Amino acid sequence: MKQNEPREPAKRVAERLAVAAVVVALLFAAAVRVRLADVPFERDEGEYAYAGQLLLQGVPPYELAYNMKFPGVYYAYAAILAVFGETPRGVHLGLLLVNAATALFVFLLGRRLLGDFAGAIATCAFLLLSLDRWVMGIFAHATHFVALPVTAALWLLLRTERSGSRVGLLGAGALLGVAVLMKQHAIVYLPFAVALVAWQASFHSPESRRVAALRVGWLAAGSALPFALMLGVFAFQGVLGAFWFWTFGYASEYVSVVSMSEARARFVRMLETVTRADRALWIAAALGFGALWLRGGSREARVVLSGLLGASLLALTPGFYFREHYFLVLLPALALLIGVAAESAERAIARFAPATAARIAVAVAGLLLASSYLIPERDYLFHWSPQQVSRIRYGSNPFVESAEIARYLRAHTGDDDRIAVFGSEPQIYFLAGRRSATGYIYMYPLMERHGLSATMQDDMMRQVQAAHPEYLVFVSIRTSWQSEPDVDRRVLEWSARYTTTCYDQVGIADIHPQNGTTFLWDEAVKGYRLTSESVVYTFRRKSDAPCSSS
Repeated sequence: MKQNEPREPAKRVAERLAVAAVVVALLFAAAVRVRLADVPFERDEGEYAYAGQLLLQGVPPYELAYNMKFPGVYYAYAAILAVFGETPRGVHLGLLLVNAATALFVFLLGRRLLGDFAGAIATCAFLLLSLDRWVMGIFAHATHFVALPVTAALWLLLRTERSGSRVGLLGAGALLGVAVLMKQHAIVYLPFAVALVAWQASFHSPESRRVAALRVGWLAAGSALPFALMLGVFAFQGVLGAFWFWTFGYASEYVSVVSMSEARARFVRMLETVTRADRALWIAAALGFGALWLRGGSREARVVLSGLLGASLLALTPGFYFREHYFLVLLPALALLIGVAAESAERAIARFAPATAARIAVAVAGLLLASSYLIPERDYLFHWSPQQVSRIRYGSNPFVESAEIARYLRAHTGDDDRIAVFGSEPQIYFLAGRRSATGYIYMYPLMERHGLSATMQDDMMRQVQAAHPEYLVFVSIRTSWQSEPDVDRRVLEWSARYTTTCYDQVGIADIHPQNGTTFLWDEAVKGYRLTSESVVYTFRRKSDAPCSSS
């Protein structure tokens, strides 16, 4: 068909129906996300929001908040906070847009590789998969911010396949570089992109090796730009050394904590967790992968989707932690494979039935597949309050309580007062709008089995005593410390002595996951008997005079 000829009416109708299905799915996902936008921050979100808040105040990463992650997500949060406001709701509304943009790139990829109908199926599947509570889909983890630039870069690479546009290759490389800044795990997508560009060049140029080398060079140059820019900015701001220590020095210790012998059991356990509610969708993706190779899909689809799946699996593996939210990077590949399953089923049915009937049958099967998730999860999607979602998903972790504790701290301190949290609850700093007395906003690095833990404990104790913060919060919850066996635990012993010597208790949050939390403040804390093992204490310093505990 010539380019200026009108398309067949049936094809135009199919395209419009596909777009309409995507729009309906986007609106549904947006409605759920808006309803749950007030879900309390958990720890990672608290870290990113606090770092983003500091950025908006002119404080560079790694100066007042230490962590091993690359800083891309801090800047992403800062942008979201500036636009939508410095609240959990604002962040989750920003995540809604990031998720919707990723879904649109999944649709563009699916339409290119599989056709409009399968592309629409893939997009609907992605929006469902990325809503799931077991993969932590409604929480603004860094892996959401990896999926967007990766899918955008892949779409751009496919767009520049024939032309080899330098601008397109630079842009795709820059997007992949941004993905790495969001989370180091995304580095595995670069070899995949290089291999894809080289493979593309081999089909479109008689001088394929030279053309491939040039294209790979432009892609590599683009991918290096974000990192080089970041290094230049950090050198100017004076935090390059701190960045290097935390993201390379400490990170190398962190990834060596879990042994190979533990890795397989961790992966199986986490896979069982993240597929609890939507296992049928994961099975459909597995069937799609089989169909991709057994039923003769296009060569481009086989190469691109197999490469994307392989790279996404590799992105799960650094450190062998396999945390639930790591699986978010898999979702675009899984969704596109579900699209493959739909396209293969449609072709199979069309052998003995009209094409329209085949498409209707597959659409009905897709609706049944979606229902296998929507119906069992209806309470989560439509009825539970944001606080219930947090409590049911995270148990006695003090995420719901953090807002009340932060309100008290904000009301009893000035803008320039420092606070300290003995525990891994950085969301308290963000919600209170107060800076930490120590850069150690997580206790985890101090309590892990590595050669730096003792030094970190000493450093954290010195910082807190030097600042002598106005208020101090102690989190007596195991998951806020996660102390490894046989690790030096003197920071725990010191914190007990320091609070007893230098502070008065002014707050208690006695947490009962099933029956709510008892909050007591000021004089009401005296004589109270605890009724749970999950408690958050708040302390006020006894005097402004320096105070320490050996």
